[in-house]
Amino acid sequence: MNADRMRELAEAWGGDLRRWPTAEREAAQAFARIEPEAAERALFEARQLDAALDAAPRVIVSAGLRDRVIATAGTAGLKARAVWPGLRRLLWIGGAGWAAAACAGVVFGLTLTHDLEGQAQLDLVLDQASVDGLDDMAVLG
Repeated sequence: MNADRMRELAEAWGGDLRRWPTAEREAAQAFARIEPEAAERALFEARQLDAALDAAPRVIVSAGLRDRVIATAGTAGLKARAVWPGLRRLLWIGGAGWAAAACAGVVFGLTLTHDLEGQAQLDLVLDQASVDGLDDMAVLG
C-alpha cells in the first residue's frame, strides 16, 4: 500500500474504512499507522465527497415515468434481463442429473429385488426339502 493506492481506494470506496473490502481495509489500516498524514489526507478528501453525496437530494421516480420507460423499452424490442442468465440452463442440467439418478436407482432396485426374490424362493424350497418325512410333491406343490 502506498499513498497513490490509498487515494484510489478512498475514491472508489469512500472515506469510511468499514465499507472497504477486508483485505484492502487491513492494508489501509497498516498504511495509516506508517504514514498517518498521507492516509488522513486521502480519507479526508473521500469523506468530503461522501458528505456532498449524502447532502444531495434523493431522486424519486414517479410511477408515470417508470411506466413510460417500460413501455418505451417494450416498443423498442427490449426484453427484461434474466436475473441469472445461466440459471435456466443450470436448472435444466440439474434436473436431468436428478432424473438420471432416479432412473439408475429404479433399475438398481428392480435388479436387486429380482435377485433377492429368487434367492428367497430358493432358500424356501431348500428348507422345505430338508424336512424329513415330506415327499417331493408336497414340497413343490
